[in-house]
Amino acid sequence: MTQSKYEKVQIQLYDLLDTTKFELSELNQNKALVINGPDSKLIQRGFDIAYYQGQKKAIDAIDTLLNTYNDMETFLPHFETYSTNYSTEYQDILSKFESLNEPTDEFEYFIAQYYQLKGQVHVINTIRTTIHNNMEV
Repeated sequence: MTQSKYEKVQIQLYDLLDTTKFELSELNQNKALVINGPDSKLIQRGFDIAYYQGQKKAIDAIDTLLNTYNDMETFLPHFETYSTNYSTEYQDILSKFESLNEPTDEFEYFIAQYYQLKGQVHVINTIRTTIHNNMEV
């Protein structure tokens, strides 16, 4: 029995969720090592947390779309709208980040948002690839 494109998207999403949970678990297990280590490790931990939070937000949002729209024909337009919005938002913040000469007053918020969006876009691109690699000819 072959899987439908819709089922392949569901499976890919569950795989991403498992990976994200594993990475967060690993991050939590190494917490003591990071807190007692150099400052750069603590900062990297913050970046990682924001990135995985972004992944989790995207996974939850796409899962909601899958549960709301039970076939590829109705799911796809809503997914494309969602993915376009976050891809555009990521490109906007990436442009701001690249043109940033010095940290602003809200730099910590800005950098956290950047890493969250980066995590969301990773999930979006993975699902988009799954969809387009399984297009019926």
